[in-house]
Formats: sequence, C-alpha cells, structure tokens
Amino acid sequence: QGHLELNRPFYQSPALFSSRARAAHNMGGNFSFTANADSVSTPGAKCILSDKIDGVTAEKLFAGLEKYIRDGKTKVGQEAEFSVADEEGGVHVTQVFIVPELFGGGTYIMHNVYRFDPLKHRVEHDFFSGQTQFDRKTPMFTSVVNILSEPVRVEAWTEAHEVRSSGKLMKAGAEKVVAQMGSKATAAIDQPSMSDKTKFSCITEPIEDASISADAFLDFFKSYLTETMQATELPDGTIIEERSGFLGEVGMGVKTFAKHVVKQDENHIYCYEYGEDESLTELAGVTHLQVHSSPFRLEWWNVQTPGRRAGEAQQKVIQPFIEQVLKSLQEA
Repeated sequence: QGHLELNRPFYQSPALFSSRARAAHNMGGNFSFTANADSVSTPGAKCILSDKIDGVTAEKLFAGLEKYIRDGKTKVGQEAEFSVADEEGGVHVTQVFIVPELFGGGTYIMHNVYRFDPLKHRVEHDFFSGQTQFDRKTPMFTSVVNILSEPVRVEAWTEAHEVRSSGKLMKAGAEKVVAQMGSKATAAIDQPSMSDKTKFSCITEPIEDASISADAFLDFFKSYLTETMQATELPDGTIIEERSGFLGEVGMGVKTFAKHVVKQDENHIYCYEYGEDESLTELAGVTHLQVHSSPFRLEWWNVQTPGRRAGEAQQKVIQPFIEQVLKSLQEA
C-alpha cells in the first residue's frame, strides 16, 4: 500500500515531465517548473518552484485554485463515486474506485482534505489512503502549495508522514500470494499485530490447505517474485521488481520499483519501496512480510518513510494541476 505513491495530490494526468519542464498558456505565458529547488518560504529546504507566471495576480491564482477544487475538477473520471463537501475543517473530497477482481475486488476509497489560507495564499492538502487512515486522522501525506507574489510564482512540496498501512491493497497482494500456494485462506485488514498488539497488520487465516509449509515459504516467495512477477534476482540475492498495481487498471497507475531482501534467520522479507525512482535511491517506505508457524500464517504491513519530498515525482503532479487551474481561469 505504501509503495504505490497514491498521493498524486492534485492529480490531473499521468503524463511525464522532465525535472525542468515548460508550460505554455495564454494566461501565465511560458514558464518552467524546477524540482528540488531552494525553497523561498522555508530556507534550507527544497521545493518545486515555478518561474514567474505572467498575466495573473497571486490573489487571482489562489482564488482560481480554490474554485477548481470546490468545483470538483480534481475528479479523475474513473471513480464510482465522487463528492465534495465543506467539512473536516476544510473542503473534503472523497473518491471511491472499484477494485478489479484481479486485485481482490470490492471498493477502494481515498479521502482528501484541503485547507485554504487566503491571507498567505497557501493550500494544504491531507491525503488519506483508505478509510482506516481517515478514521484515525493519520494522513499519509500533507502537500503544500504556496502562491508567491512579486513576482507571482508557485512553490510546492509534499510532507510524507511515518504511517503504518495494512489495508485493502495489502490484503489483495497477500491473498494473491496465498492463492499461488493453492490455499483458500483469506487475509484480514488492520488487525492487531501478532508481535505488538498496539500496531496493526494485514494477517492471513491459518494456512492449512497449501502445498507449501511455513519453513519452505521464503524459497517459494522468491520463486513467485522471479517467475510469476517477472522480478530480477541480483547476484547478492536481492530481488528487484517493477510493477504498477490496480491503479494502472483505472488509468492512474505509474510504474514503481522495489527491492526485496529475504532474511532466512528472521523468517522475514523486507521490501524496500522506491516509488517511481528507478535508480532505487529515494526510499518511500518498507513493506514487511513476517512468516509465522504453528499455525502457518503471514503478516504484512508497510511503514512509510517520513520526510519532505520535492522531486520529479511530485513535479509530475503539481505542474499539470497548475496548468489546468490557469486554463480554467482563462476560460472563465
């Protein structure tokens, strides 16, 4: 769940952009966005920063941004349900998607809460990946957009929070692996961890009808990754995987990358998640898979790596969003 970078906070398009990309509109002129730029509002930190935006004031751009969100224009089009309401201390946007049967079926819900500060021309966006996170008020990400004046520019970044996830997407992955073993055991989301009852995990039922035992599971899983999932095993035994997940099925997917490390002595698999970073240098989070015996059960959870993010992945989100806001202002 954590590796999916579900937070495409102002998602408009999966189109790719370079680290310094051009944007052209009649309103706004011809300007660039730069990833990992020095922050104007937070000295010493990084941000995504635009060049000067002509033909619009900071007040007008901020108002257009708020109207765009309130008018429901962040809708992607593949939602089964979509709503916008004034609640939760801001504007609450809810998106419900149908999960393909391949990934376990059912529905998947995303909650977004936008807070607007007209005095500072600032928008904060809390993104909740699933109902459980929303109920606990623990967002995965908080994204910030500042509209700067004199000259008018856009500054943005995302704060990732250290959130433990164990929801529906993890359940779908767990049950897919269990089915590969020939078992009909199911997994339950957000259960008290078998090693720490104060934390939550996705845990399978006792696996009693599989052709694989607990002792043989780690070897089975390595074969599953390399043969079924077409991952690549390196000489040092680590396994590199490229994947998309169910969001690809609803038009929101992007390729993500992960590195699996198998620890036989711990009966544990560490999956280091790098999001869209093919170079495997910017760690987004770690998915854990613990094998239990007597009875044989599998326990899964993900812990997101906290920190400020202002790289190309975030730029791919903010750039089309600002372009669409400017286009909407121009049409109005």
